[in-house]
Amino acid sequence: MGQISELKRMLTSRKYIREFAEDYAERHGKNAKDVEGDIIQAKKLNHISFGEYEWTNHFELGAKQKKTVSTLWTRMDFRRKFTDRRYIGMLMNKYIFSKVFEEFYGRQCVQASDVDADILKKMGEATRHVVYKPNCKGMGEGIRILSVGTKEEVEAALECVRSVGDGIVEEYICQDSVMNKLNPKAVNVIRFYSVCSPEGSFLFAPILTVAHKNDIANGCQDALTSLVDIRTGKVLTDAVDQNEMIEYQTHPITGAAFRGVQLGCWDETIEMMRRVVPLASKISNVGWDVAITENGPVLIEANTIPGFTTAQYSGYGWVTDGYGYQPLFDAVHGIGFEDDGRYEKVVLRLS
Repeated sequence: MGQISELKRMLTSRKYIREFAEDYAERHGKNAKDVEGDIIQAKKLNHISFGEYEWTNHFELGAKQKKTVSTLWTRMDFRRKFTDRRYIGMLMNKYIFSKVFEEFYGRQCVQASDVDADILKKMGEATRHVVYKPNCKGMGEGIRILSVGTKEEVEAALECVRSVGDGIVEEYICQDSVMNKLNPKAVNVIRFYSVCSPEGSFLFAPILTVAHKNDIANGCQDALTSLVDIRTGKVLTDAVDQNEMIEYQTHPITGAAFRGVQLGCWDETIEMMRRVVPLASKISNVGWDVAITENGPVLIEANTIPGFTTAQYSGYGWVTDGYGYQPLFDAVHGIGFEDDGRYEKVVLRLS
């Protein structure tokens, strides 16, 4: 019975691969059999998903480039080997995170259960807004921007906080003029990735994440994302909507251009990350969200299973000569990362 079940699973898998290959080939003017064969080989190499295959334009990559594509599966393998799960809570629980990284947090944070009208009024003095976040959810889920400029708004915000349950309430961040020009209706962020293993610690692939239509900048929900030069803080690329795979030279609402923008306080931001990453070195792969204010960078939150879409977007492949970020995760095989120059703009060794 076990062999029959495995055979059925394989046949079903091949059916889905064939259907995807036919659709992909039709949309891209390729031979369906060639695409199907390429997908099968890719799945043997790194268990690539259909989404990752399309996003990286895997079919057009050379053999050496294909070996460097990082997938959810390869990163999970890395995390299983090098992450001490006892430390994950300090990133997943937002209140604990605010205390562990208090030096870099830059704003008041209170547990929702301790909030009253006076606290809301005080926290909203500068911006007339506060932010509610669930304690342990990601991808922007459950976040609410609450107005607290009037007595009535404070009362409504307090009722909202008490009704949604466990979480935190914090001051709304005032971003700097550069970020404000891109989209003033949301706090736009820089997503950094870090990896830590016996082979070393690295900060890499900074992604400018600008809200598109909503009031929260989150790449999984509603955002336009661009790749940033890790050494200079200059935006290298146009932006892409990673949910629709549409590129934008300028923000469709504000008209602000992306490519060439010089992000503020960059040296301070990198210095902050040099100090932040070692505090979470027991967690092997982290996605850090950073806001830039007129007074410098502040940490927003961190993710233990960070989205990785924009980092390997095919439209930005020219930055690394078409090579992906798997070499940073090859420590799982005892292979250290060596930069031959391709990663100069996007990888920074920390230790």
